[in-house]
Amino acid sequence: MNHLKNEKSPYLLEHANNPVDWYPWSDEAFNLAKSLDKPVFLSIGYSTCHWCHVMDMESFSDNDVAAKMNSTFVCIKVDREERPDIDSLYMTMSQILTGQGGWPLNMILTPDKKPIFAFTYIPKTSRNNMPGLIEICDSVMELWQHRRSELLKNADSVIGAIENYENSENKSNDYDIKSLIENAYKSLSKNFDSESGGFGSSPKFPSFQNLIFLMQYYKKYHDENALNMVEKTLRNMRLGGIYDQIGGGFHRYSTDSIWRIPHFEKMAYDQALAISAYSFAYSLTKRDLYKNTVDEIFNFVKSDMFNGAFLTAIDADSENEEGKYYLWDYTELKNLVDEDFMKTVDVLPQGNFYDAYSRPTGKNIIYIPQNLNDDEIFNKKFRENILRLHQARDKRIKPNTDDKILSDINGMMIEALSKAYIVFKKPEYLDLAENAADFIISKMYKDGVLMHRYRQGESEVPGFLDDYAFFASGLLYLYEATFNDIYLNYADDLIKTMIGKYHDKSSGGFYSYLTDLPVRLRESNDNAIPSGFSAALNDIIIESYIHDEYNEIIDNSIRSVASSIKRNPVFFTGSLNALFKRINMYKIETTNESAINSILKYYPWNYFILKKGDNKINVCDENKCYNIDESMIPKLINA
Repeated sequence: MNHLKNEKSPYLLEHANNPVDWYPWSDEAFNLAKSLDKPVFLSIGYSTCHWCHVMDMESFSDNDVAAKMNSTFVCIKVDREERPDIDSLYMTMSQILTGQGGWPLNMILTPDKKPIFAFTYIPKTSRNNMPGLIEICDSVMELWQHRRSELLKNADSVIGAIENYENSENKSNDYDIKSLIENAYKSLSKNFDSESGGFGSSPKFPSFQNLIFLMQYYKKYHDENALNMVEKTLRNMRLGGIYDQIGGGFHRYSTDSIWRIPHFEKMAYDQALAISAYSFAYSLTKRDLYKNTVDEIFNFVKSDMFNGAFLTAIDADSENEEGKYYLWDYTELKNLVDEDFMKTVDVLPQGNFYDAYSRPTGKNIIYIPQNLNDDEIFNKKFRENILRLHQARDKRIKPNTDDKILSDINGMMIEALSKAYIVFKKPEYLDLAENAADFIISKMYKDGVLMHRYRQGESEVPGFLDDYAFFASGLLYLYEATFNDIYLNYADDLIKTMIGKYHDKSSGGFYSYLTDLPVRLRESNDNAIPSGFSAALNDIIIESYIHDEYNEIIDNSIRSVASSIKRNPVFFTGSLNALFKRINMYKIETTNESAINSILKYYPWNYFILKKGDNKINVCDENKCYNIDESMIPKLINA
């Protein structure tokens, strides 16, 4: 075994038996590279990454490739979910060097961690104009020995480009939140796919933060087009192959534009964002499709992605084949379900599932045609067929689960289930949210330090901005669901610590991490999930209403991103969702149960409730505090 054998990350342990002499990210590895005068081969991936598995089987498990890598490099493996700081910085470097990124991310570094070359998937030997790993080893060794000064100069230029950008003055002297919101709405409308929902073409990601933005826009401005975009997208995704019609939960993304052919990973953060979006949509429309979707996702997560707290992800592959667990032979389906069901879901003898080259695979994926109405989708006979498929699929070999527990992802899920509980009043939602919160507090929060990762009894890796921001956010919403002061107190402490650790007073933004990397990034744009910056902004805006502080930090934080939001608003809908609270937000204090229940009928929206004071309904906005009568609540909340 190599040097990964004592690691806790499932991804690193998958590579512990490789003949490649992998090291974890450590001073030991970089000091060895310096002493041997070797470049570093850094490979970043995660346990549910399909192309990471391909490269492992094809190259990292091959003795000839390993011998070449071991003689050329000191080799380091990183789990991007365990060390998002490393992944984020080197992904940025990859995009500067090559104009692209993805996983596996393979970087050639100097012994002092500076980038020389960047690659994603690398075949064993050269093919289709792609350099092979064996050839790369030979080329790098030649350059390292004879043209090192050029390599080092280029590496320094990449570092310099990032430092110049991070240190550049990007603050807006002024900003108008309503204009920022309006520009984002126009941009989303322009990019909306009116045929299938979602934004842009293939591949299509759920981008739930965009839908939550549109629902906030609808609730604020009563623009029917905003709600129509949301409804078309939520329905088409729910009926498509991107949603697991058999077991519940969303796959990572759709490879086509009509939500039919998924990339089969299941990420906990997607389930959390989906629960938040579908709960919000139900609160606006009262459509059972949305309520049933939340319940199905909850049951899937509870069954397959919970063990004391929420687990990270489920693999796309089983038995070394992507999607095998989820796909069906036509004859197999004929023996399990009735003929009407076969016709309804459009399964075909030649298969309805196509490969990357649009060729039929002979396999079928279960999706629901758009012409079915909600009653037909949930009628007893249809559900009986789904149940038979579920029972048959349970006998298959399941994809692996990445069972590490991450603070930031758990914060997102706690927030989502707290909101779902308030909307649907299902105690099981709240029970799971509280269990997860209590787990993180007891196992991963020690002496004022929140840890990022827990696995097999070990809590490691000090938390990043995302951990503090998302977990604090989860606790704020859990307080609204329970009115248990302990959650609010912990949220207060986490937010104070987050500001002390990560707030950059000079730029007004937040650093993403505090580590010994060549450059520290301040990332504010959304990627697969809303940014940690957006969660931090949401936290401190809520806290500003509760405690009447942080207004200067909020103002400087908005100034730090306003120019970027103006240029590319669709990459900042997470932050814009927080900014809705800046234009129409109320703190409501009361112990009046009837009033509290009346207020929560309009959840989620533009208020934060504190169960304190007396039976009066005390309301504070940005400028004043006053009492209202219970009959005034709908008008106050813009219902």
